[in-house]
Amino acid sequence: MNYEKLPKTISAEELLSTPLPPVKWIIPDLLPAGLALFAGPSKAGKSWLTLWLCLQVAQGKPMWGREIEPHTVIYFSLEDTFNRLQNRIFQLIDGGDAPERLILQTECLSIGQGLEEQVESLIHTYCDVGLIVIDTLQKVRVSDGNGGMYANDYKEAGALKKIADKYGICILLIHHLRKQSAADPFDQISGSTGLMGVADTSWVMQRKRMSQTADILLTGRDMDDRTLHLREENCIWTLEDEETAEEREIKAVPEYLWKAVEYIESVGNWQGTASELLAAAGIEDAKPNQFTYNMAKYFDKVFEPKNIRYKTHRKNKVRLLSFYGDDGDGDDDDIDISELFHWGIPQTSSSSSASSLRLLEGSKHSVWISTTHFWGEPQPPPAVTQMLRFFQFWAAFIEFPSRFAGKVYPYARTEIDKRPGRCIQNSYAKQQRKEMSRWQKSVHYARGPPE
Repeated sequence: MNYEKLPKTISAEELLSTPLPPVKWIIPDLLPAGLALFAGPSKAGKSWLTLWLCLQVAQGKPMWGREIEPHTVIYFSLEDTFNRLQNRIFQLIDGGDAPERLILQTECLSIGQGLEEQVESLIHTYCDVGLIVIDTLQKVRVSDGNGGMYANDYKEAGALKKIADKYGICILLIHHLRKQSAADPFDQISGSTGLMGVADTSWVMQRKRMSQTADILLTGRDMDDRTLHLREENCIWTLEDEETAEEREIKAVPEYLWKAVEYIESVGNWQGTASELLAAAGIEDAKPNQFTYNMAKYFDKVFEPKNIRYKTHRKNKVRLLSFYGDDGDGDDDDIDISELFHWGIPQTSSSSSASSLRLLEGSKHSVWISTTHFWGEPQPPPAVTQMLRFFQFWAAFIEFPSRFAGKVYPYARTEIDKRPGRCIQNSYAKQQRKEMSRWQKSVHYARGPPE
Protein backbone atom coordinates (compact mmCIF):
# COMPACT_ATOMS: atom_id res chain seq x y z
CA MET A 1 0.00 0.00 0.00
CA ASN A 2 1.26 3.46 -0.89
CA TYR A 3 1.24 5.88 2.02
CA GLU A 4 0.98 9.59 1.42
CA LYS A 5 3.15 12.20 3.08
CA LEU A 6 0.82 14.37 5.09
CA PRO A 7 0.97 18.17 5.03
CA LYS A 8 1.53 20.06 8.30
CA THR A 9 -2.11 21.13 8.35
CA ILE A 10 -4.95 18.74 7.56
CA SER A 11 -8.66 18.52 8.25
CA ALA A 12 -10.06 15.70 10.38
CA GLU A 13 -12.11 14.45 7.42
CA GLU A 14 -9.04 14.23 5.20
CA LEU A 15 -7.00 12.63 8.00
CA LEU A 16 -9.55 9.87 8.53
CA SER A 17 -9.67 9.10 4.82
CA THR A 18 -5.87 8.96 4.37
CA PRO A 19 -4.11 5.56 4.77
CA LEU A 20 -1.27 5.76 7.30
CA PRO A 21 1.45 3.22 8.14
CA PRO A 22 1.06 1.30 11.41
CA VAL A 23 3.33 1.80 14.40
CA LYS A 24 6.81 0.44 13.70
CA TRP A 25 8.03 -1.81 16.53
CA ILE A 26 11.67 -2.58 17.23
CA ILE A 27 10.51 -4.92 20.03
CA PRO A 28 6.77 -5.66 19.71
CA ASP A 29 4.68 -4.00 22.46
CA LEU A 30 7.83 -2.82 24.26
CA LEU A 31 9.92 -0.51 22.08
CA PRO A 32 8.34 1.39 19.16
CA ALA A 33 9.98 3.84 16.80
CA GLY A 34 10.53 7.31 18.23
CA LEU A 35 12.53 8.63 21.17
CA ALA A 36 12.88 6.19 24.08
CA LEU A 37 14.39 6.70 27.53
CA PHE A 38 15.88 3.85 29.59
CA ALA A 39 16.80 4.93 33.13
CA GLY A 40 18.18 2.84 35.97
CA PRO A 41 20.45 2.96 39.01
CA SER A 42 24.20 3.28 38.55
CA LYS A 43 26.03 -0.06 38.09
CA ALA A 44 22.70 -1.93 37.92
CA GLY A 45 23.44 -3.73 34.66
CA LYS A 46 21.91 -1.28 32.17
CA SER A 47 24.87 -1.46 29.79
CA TRP A 48 24.93 -5.28 29.79
CA LEU A 49 21.20 -5.42 29.10
CA THR A 50 21.46 -2.74 26.41
CA LEU A 51 24.31 -4.51 24.59
CA TRP A 52 22.40 -7.81 24.65
CA LEU A 53 19.31 -5.99 23.33
CA CYS A 54 21.38 -4.55 20.45
CA LEU A 55 22.70 -8.03 19.60
CA GLN A 56 19.19 -9.51 19.51
CA VAL A 57 17.84 -6.75 17.25
CA ALA A 58 20.86 -6.89 14.92
CA GLN A 59 20.54 -10.68 14.58
CA GLY A 60 16.72 -10.76 14.55
CA LYS A 61 16.59 -13.25 17.42
CA PRO A 62 13.60 -13.57 19.77
CA MET A 63 13.67 -11.45 22.89
CA TRP A 64 11.45 -11.94 25.94
CA GLY A 65 9.01 -14.12 24.03
CA ARG A 66 8.71 -11.76 21.06
CA GLU A 67 9.80 -12.25 17.48
CA ILE A 68 12.06 -9.42 16.30
CA GLU A 69 12.67 -8.22 12.77
CA PRO A 70 16.42 -7.70 12.16
CA HIS A 71 17.66 -4.12 11.75
CA THR A 72 21.00 -2.37 11.64
CA VAL A 73 21.88 -1.08 15.11
CA ILE A 74 24.27 1.78 15.91
CA TYR A 75 25.49 1.67 19.51
CA PHE A 76 27.27 4.72 20.99
CA SER A 77 28.92 3.11 24.04
CA LEU A 78 30.45 6.31 25.36
CA GLU A 79 31.49 4.99 28.80
CA ASP A 80 33.29 1.88 27.50
CA THR A 81 36.39 0.98 25.53
CA PHE A 82 36.67 -1.42 22.59
CA ASN A 83 38.48 -3.92 24.83
CA ARG A 84 35.58 -4.00 27.29
CA LEU A 85 33.03 -4.23 24.48
CA GLN A 86 34.92 -7.14 22.92
CA ASN A 87 34.95 -9.11 26.17
CA ARG A 88 31.28 -8.51 26.75
CA ILE A 89 30.28 -9.54 23.23
CA PHE A 90 32.32 -12.77 23.52
CA GLN A 91 30.50 -13.58 26.73
CA LEU A 92 27.05 -12.75 25.35
CA ILE A 93 27.24 -14.61 22.03
CA ASP A 94 28.92 -17.62 23.73
CA GLY A 95 30.78 -18.85 20.66
CA GLY A 96 28.14 -17.76 18.16
CA ASP A 97 28.56 -15.61 15.12
CA ALA A 98 29.06 -11.87 15.66
CA PRO A 99 26.44 -9.83 13.83
CA GLU A 100 27.66 -7.58 11.04
CA ARG A 101 24.69 -5.28 11.49
CA LEU A 102 25.83 -4.03 14.92
CA ILE A 103 27.92 -0.84 14.56
CA LEU A 104 29.88 0.26 17.66
CA GLN A 105 31.28 3.69 18.49
CA THR A 106 32.91 4.93 21.68
CA GLU A 107 33.10 8.63 20.79
CA CYS A 108 30.73 11.19 19.30
CA LEU A 109 29.93 14.88 19.32
CA SER A 110 27.47 16.61 21.65
CA ILE A 111 23.90 17.72 21.03
CA GLY A 112 23.88 21.00 19.16
CA GLN A 113 27.58 20.66 18.31
CA GLY A 114 27.42 18.15 15.48
CA LEU A 115 25.77 15.03 16.97
CA GLU A 116 22.63 15.46 14.87
CA GLU A 117 24.66 15.65 11.64
CA GLN A 118 26.79 12.67 12.70
CA VAL A 119 23.70 10.54 13.37
CA GLU A 120 22.11 11.44 10.05
CA SER A 121 25.36 10.62 8.24
CA LEU A 122 25.42 7.14 9.83
CA ILE A 123 21.77 6.57 8.86
CA HIS A 124 22.65 7.28 5.22
CA THR A 125 25.87 5.22 5.38
CA TYR A 126 24.35 1.99 6.74
CA CYS A 127 21.22 0.54 5.23
CA ASP A 128 18.07 -0.31 7.19
CA VAL A 129 19.04 1.42 10.42
CA GLY A 130 16.29 0.72 12.94
CA LEU A 131 17.85 1.42 16.35
CA ILE A 132 20.39 3.95 17.62
CA VAL A 133 21.51 3.71 21.25
CA ILE A 134 23.29 6.52 23.11
CA ASP A 135 24.88 5.28 26.36
CA THR A 136 24.72 7.57 28.24
CA LEU A 137 22.68 10.70 27.60
CA GLN A 138 24.81 12.82 29.92
CA LYS A 139 27.89 12.26 27.71
CA VAL A 140 26.28 14.13 24.77
CA ARG A 141 24.77 17.01 26.72
CA VAL A 142 26.18 20.53 26.93
CA SER A 143 25.26 22.79 29.83
CA ASP A 144 25.11 26.28 28.33
CA GLY A 145 23.48 27.89 31.37
CA ASN A 146 20.79 29.56 29.28
CA GLY A 147 17.21 28.95 30.39
CA GLY A 148 16.00 26.60 33.07
CA MET A 149 16.57 22.89 33.47
CA TYR A 150 13.21 21.96 31.93
CA ALA A 151 13.83 24.11 28.85
CA ASN A 152 17.31 22.65 28.30
CA ASP A 153 16.12 19.06 28.79
CA TYR A 154 13.22 19.57 26.42
CA LYS A 155 15.39 21.26 23.79
CA GLU A 156 18.15 18.62 23.80
CA ALA A 157 15.80 15.62 23.86
CA GLY A 158 13.60 17.29 21.25
CA ALA A 159 16.52 17.55 18.82
CA LEU A 160 17.02 13.78 18.93
CA LYS A 161 13.31 13.04 18.72
CA LYS A 162 13.12 15.13 15.54
CA ILE A 163 15.66 12.80 13.89
CA ALA A 164 13.86 9.67 15.10
CA ASP A 165 10.53 10.87 13.70
CA LYS A 166 12.10 12.02 10.44
CA TYR A 167 13.63 8.64 9.61
CA GLY A 168 11.14 6.38 11.40
CA ILE A 169 13.73 4.84 13.70
CA CYS A 170 14.13 4.42 17.46
CA ILE A 171 16.73 6.43 19.36
CA LEU A 172 17.22 4.90 22.82
CA LEU A 173 18.81 7.13 25.47
CA ILE A 174 20.43 5.41 28.48
CA HIS A 175 20.09 7.55 31.60
CA HIS A 176 20.41 7.41 35.39
CA LEU A 177 18.00 7.64 38.32
CA ARG A 178 18.39 10.09 41.16
CA LYS A 179 19.04 8.69 44.61
CA GLN A 180 15.96 10.25 46.20
CA SER A 181 12.98 7.90 46.35
CA ALA A 182 9.59 8.87 44.94
CA ALA A 183 6.07 7.49 45.03
CA ASP A 184 6.07 7.36 41.22
CA PRO A 185 9.15 5.47 39.95
CA PHE A 186 9.25 7.63 36.81
CA ASP A 187 9.77 10.70 39.01
CA GLN A 188 13.18 9.25 39.93
CA ILE A 189 14.54 9.88 36.42
CA SER A 190 17.45 12.30 36.78
CA GLY A 191 16.74 15.77 35.46
CA SER A 192 13.46 17.53 34.92
CA THR A 193 10.17 16.19 33.62
CA GLY A 194 11.10 17.63 30.24
CA LEU A 195 12.98 14.43 29.35
CA MET A 196 10.03 12.15 29.93
CA GLY A 197 7.73 14.73 28.36
CA VAL A 198 9.59 14.51 25.05
CA ALA A 199 10.16 10.75 25.09
CA ASP A 200 7.62 8.55 23.36
CA THR A 201 8.57 5.57 25.53
CA SER A 202 10.09 5.40 29.02
CA TRP A 203 11.69 2.44 30.78
CA VAL A 204 12.66 2.49 34.45
CA MET A 205 14.82 -0.30 35.88
CA GLN A 206 14.47 -1.20 39.56
CA ARG A 207 17.13 -3.48 41.03
CA LYS A 208 18.74 -3.93 44.40
CA ARG A 209 22.51 -4.09 44.27
CA MET A 210 23.88 -7.64 43.86
CA SER A 211 20.39 -8.98 43.29
CA GLN A 212 19.78 -11.47 40.51
CA THR A 213 16.32 -10.08 39.75
CA ALA A 214 15.09 -6.73 38.47
CA ASP A 215 11.89 -5.06 37.35
CA ILE A 216 11.47 -2.80 34.34
CA LEU A 217 8.46 -0.50 34.32
CA LEU A 218 7.34 0.64 30.88
CA THR A 219 5.03 3.42 29.76
CA GLY A 220 4.57 5.18 26.46
CA ARG A 221 2.29 6.86 23.98
CA ASP A 222 1.90 3.82 21.71
CA MET A 223 1.77 1.07 24.33
CA ASP A 224 0.00 -0.06 27.47
CA ASP A 225 1.77 0.34 30.78
CA ARG A 226 3.35 -2.90 31.91
CA THR A 227 6.02 -4.35 34.18
CA LEU A 228 8.68 -6.90 33.22
CA HIS A 229 10.13 -9.16 35.93
CA LEU A 230 13.62 -10.21 34.84
CA ARG A 231 16.31 -12.56 36.15
CA GLU A 232 20.01 -12.43 35.31
CA GLU A 233 21.74 -15.61 34.18
CA ASN A 234 25.30 -15.34 32.82
CA CYS A 235 24.86 -11.59 32.20
CA ILE A 236 21.72 -12.22 30.12
CA TRP A 237 18.40 -10.93 31.40
CA THR A 238 15.61 -13.45 30.89
CA LEU A 239 11.91 -12.76 31.35
CA GLU A 240 10.25 -14.46 34.33
CA ASP A 241 6.89 -12.74 34.32
CA GLU A 242 5.09 -9.87 32.65
CA GLU A 243 2.03 -8.00 33.82
CA THR A 244 0.04 -5.04 32.60
CA ALA A 245 -0.94 -2.12 34.81
CA GLU A 246 -4.41 -3.60 35.27
CA GLU A 247 -3.00 -6.96 36.30
CA ARG A 248 -0.65 -5.21 38.70
CA GLU A 249 -3.60 -3.43 40.33
CA ILE A 250 -5.45 -6.72 40.70
CA LYS A 251 -2.48 -8.18 42.53
CA ALA A 252 -2.51 -5.20 44.90
CA VAL A 253 -6.06 -6.04 46.08
CA PRO A 254 -5.98 -7.40 49.68
CA GLU A 255 -6.89 -11.06 49.94
CA TYR A 256 -9.60 -10.42 52.53
CA LEU A 257 -11.68 -8.48 49.98
CA TRP A 258 -11.90 -11.59 47.79
CA LYS A 259 -13.02 -13.59 50.84
CA ALA A 260 -15.72 -11.04 51.58
CA VAL A 261 -17.00 -11.16 48.00
CA GLU A 262 -17.09 -14.95 48.09
CA TYR A 263 -19.12 -14.90 51.31
CA ILE A 264 -21.61 -12.30 50.00
CA GLU A 265 -22.09 -14.34 46.82
CA SER A 266 -22.88 -17.42 48.91
CA VAL A 267 -25.49 -15.74 51.15
CA GLY A 268 -27.01 -13.31 48.66
CA ASN A 269 -28.13 -9.94 50.00
CA TRP A 270 -26.47 -9.01 53.28
CA GLN A 271 -26.70 -6.12 55.74
CA GLY A 272 -24.68 -5.34 58.85
CA THR A 273 -21.58 -3.63 60.15
CA ALA A 274 -18.06 -4.13 58.84
CA SER A 275 -17.13 -6.01 62.02
CA GLU A 276 -20.06 -8.38 61.57
CA LEU A 277 -19.09 -9.02 57.95
CA LEU A 278 -15.48 -9.76 58.87
CA ALA A 279 -16.63 -12.20 61.55
CA ALA A 280 -19.17 -13.89 59.28
CA ALA A 281 -16.64 -14.29 56.44
CA GLY A 282 -13.95 -15.61 58.80
CA ILE A 283 -11.57 -12.72 58.11
CA GLU A 284 -9.09 -12.11 60.93
CA ASP A 285 -6.29 -10.14 59.29
CA ALA A 286 -8.18 -6.88 58.70
CA LYS A 287 -9.63 -4.12 60.85
CA PRO A 288 -13.14 -2.75 60.15
CA ASN A 289 -11.96 0.73 59.14
CA GLN A 290 -9.22 -0.76 56.98
CA PHE A 291 -11.76 -3.05 55.32
CA THR A 292 -14.23 -0.24 54.49
CA TYR A 293 -11.43 1.94 53.09
CA ASN A 294 -10.10 -0.76 50.75
CA MET A 295 -13.63 -1.84 49.86
CA ALA A 296 -14.30 1.61 48.42
CA LYS A 297 -10.84 1.84 46.84
CA TYR A 298 -11.04 -1.48 44.97
CA PHE A 299 -14.80 -1.62 44.44
CA ASP A 300 -14.54 -1.53 40.64
CA LYS A 301 -11.93 -4.32 40.70
CA VAL A 302 -13.58 -6.70 43.19
CA PHE A 303 -17.30 -6.10 43.68
CA GLU A 304 -18.42 -4.60 40.37
CA PRO A 305 -17.27 -7.54 38.18
CA LYS A 306 -19.39 -9.81 40.44
CA ASN A 307 -22.45 -7.54 39.95
CA ILE A 308 -22.48 -6.71 43.64
CA ARG A 309 -23.63 -3.27 44.74
CA TYR A 310 -23.53 -1.80 48.20
CA LYS A 311 -24.89 1.14 50.17
CA THR A 312 -23.81 2.55 53.48
CA HIS A 313 -25.74 4.57 56.02
CA ARG A 314 -25.49 5.40 59.70
CA LYS A 315 -28.08 4.14 62.18
CA ASN A 316 -27.93 4.57 65.95
CA LYS A 317 -24.33 5.81 65.67
CA VAL A 318 -23.38 2.63 63.78
CA ARG A 319 -22.48 2.52 60.09
CA LEU A 320 -24.32 -0.25 58.26
CA LEU A 321 -23.28 -1.83 54.96
CA SER A 322 -25.94 -3.22 52.62
CA PHE A 323 -24.83 -5.53 49.82
CA TYR A 324 -27.14 -6.70 47.04
CA GLY A 325 -26.96 -7.94 43.48
CA ASP A 326 -28.33 -6.34 40.33
CA ASP A 327 -31.42 -8.53 40.61
CA GLY A 328 -31.78 -7.96 44.36
CA ASP A 329 -34.07 -5.59 46.21
CA GLY A 330 -31.39 -3.06 47.05
CA ASP A 331 -32.97 -0.49 44.80
CA ASP A 332 -36.25 -0.79 46.68
CA ASP A 333 -34.79 1.49 49.32
CA ASP A 334 -34.81 4.38 46.88
CA ILE A 335 -38.47 5.32 47.09
CA ASP A 336 -39.92 8.00 44.90
CA ILE A 337 -42.38 10.18 46.75
CA SER A 338 -44.71 10.07 43.75
CA GLU A 339 -45.13 6.32 44.35
CA LEU A 340 -46.84 6.96 47.67
CA PHE A 341 -50.16 7.47 45.90
CA HIS A 342 -49.99 3.84 44.82
CA TRP A 343 -49.73 2.68 48.45
CA GLY A 344 -53.40 3.21 49.19
CA ILE A 345 -53.22 6.91 50.04
CA PRO A 346 -56.38 8.43 48.57
CA GLN A 347 -56.05 11.49 46.41
CA THR A 348 -59.58 12.51 47.36
CA SER A 349 -60.89 13.62 50.73
CA SER A 350 -61.05 11.07 53.54
CA SER A 351 -62.27 10.89 57.12
CA SER A 352 -60.43 12.51 60.00
CA SER A 353 -57.14 11.00 61.03
CA ALA A 354 -56.85 8.92 64.18
CA SER A 355 -54.83 11.61 65.92
CA SER A 356 -57.60 14.14 65.24
CA LEU A 357 -60.32 11.86 66.62
CA ARG A 358 -58.33 11.21 69.77
CA LEU A 359 -58.38 14.93 70.48
CA LEU A 360 -62.21 14.84 70.49
CA GLU A 361 -62.52 11.93 72.90
CA GLY A 362 -64.18 12.83 76.16
CA SER A 363 -66.05 15.80 74.69
CA LYS A 364 -69.71 15.98 75.73
CA HIS A 365 -70.76 17.44 72.44
CA SER A 366 -69.47 15.60 69.44
CA VAL A 367 -69.11 17.19 66.08
CA TRP A 368 -69.32 15.75 62.61
CA ILE A 369 -66.36 16.92 60.58
CA SER A 370 -66.05 16.69 56.81
CA THR A 371 -62.69 16.98 55.19
CA THR A 372 -64.06 19.45 52.67
CA HIS A 373 -66.44 21.56 54.83
CA PHE A 374 -68.19 21.63 58.20
CA TRP A 375 -71.77 20.48 58.35
CA GLY A 376 -74.10 23.21 57.40
CA GLU A 377 -71.38 25.42 55.88
CA PRO A 378 -71.02 26.25 52.17
CA GLN A 379 -68.58 24.31 49.94
CA PRO A 380 -65.04 25.81 50.25
CA PRO A 381 -63.21 27.08 47.18
CA PRO A 382 -60.87 24.73 45.24
CA ALA A 383 -57.75 26.32 46.76
CA VAL A 384 -58.89 25.33 50.24
CA THR A 385 -59.60 21.80 49.04
CA GLN A 386 -56.09 21.53 47.63
CA MET A 387 -54.65 22.73 50.92
CA LEU A 388 -56.70 20.17 52.88
CA ARG A 389 -55.49 17.39 50.57
CA PHE A 390 -51.93 18.51 51.21
CA PHE A 391 -52.43 18.28 54.98
CA GLN A 392 -54.13 14.89 54.58
CA PHE A 393 -51.13 13.63 52.63
CA TRP A 394 -48.70 14.65 55.35
CA ALA A 395 -51.00 13.36 58.11
CA ALA A 396 -51.08 9.96 56.47
CA PHE A 397 -47.37 10.23 55.76
CA ILE A 398 -46.48 10.81 59.40
CA GLU A 399 -48.54 7.78 60.40
CA PHE A 400 -46.34 5.56 58.16
CA PRO A 401 -43.77 3.32 59.81
CA SER A 402 -40.46 5.08 60.24
CA ARG A 403 -38.64 2.79 57.78
CA PHE A 404 -40.80 4.11 54.94
CA ALA A 405 -40.98 7.69 56.12
CA GLY A 406 -37.22 7.96 56.53
CA LYS A 407 -36.67 6.76 52.97
CA VAL A 408 -39.24 9.04 51.41
CA TYR A 409 -38.34 12.16 53.33
CA PRO A 410 -35.10 11.78 55.27
CA TYR A 411 -35.86 14.68 57.59
CA ALA A 412 -39.14 13.26 58.95
CA ARG A 413 -39.72 10.28 61.24
CA THR A 414 -36.02 9.48 61.37
CA GLU A 415 -34.16 7.74 64.12
CA ILE A 416 -32.35 10.97 64.95
CA ASP A 417 -34.88 13.46 66.36
CA LYS A 418 -32.43 16.36 66.24
CA ARG A 419 -32.67 16.74 62.47
CA PRO A 420 -34.48 19.79 61.09
CA GLY A 421 -37.30 17.58 59.77
CA ARG A 422 -38.34 16.75 63.30
CA CYS A 423 -39.10 20.41 63.83
CA ILE A 424 -41.31 20.30 60.74
CA GLN A 425 -43.20 17.32 62.13
CA ASN A 426 -43.60 18.87 65.59
CA SER A 427 -44.64 22.17 64.06
CA TYR A 428 -47.32 20.44 61.99
CA ALA A 429 -48.63 18.48 64.99
CA LYS A 430 -48.80 21.68 67.01
CA GLN A 431 -50.67 23.44 64.22
CA GLN A 432 -53.03 20.48 63.92
CA ARG A 433 -53.88 20.61 67.64
CA LYS A 434 -54.46 24.35 67.40
CA GLU A 435 -56.84 23.91 64.49
CA MET A 436 -58.77 21.13 66.25
CA SER A 437 -59.08 23.28 69.34
CA ARG A 438 -60.53 26.09 67.25
CA TRP A 439 -62.94 23.69 65.59
CA GLN A 440 -64.07 22.37 68.99
CA LYS A 441 -64.81 25.84 70.26
CA SER A 442 -66.67 26.84 67.10
CA VAL A 443 -68.99 23.82 67.24
CA HIS A 444 -69.18 23.44 71.01
CA TYR A 445 -72.91 24.05 71.03
CA ALA A 446 -73.57 22.59 67.65
CA ARG A 447 -75.66 19.52 67.32
CA GLY A 448 -74.43 16.30 65.85
CA PRO A 449 -74.95 15.27 62.26
CA PRO A 450 -78.54 14.77 61.07
CA GLU A 451 -79.88 11.29 61.38
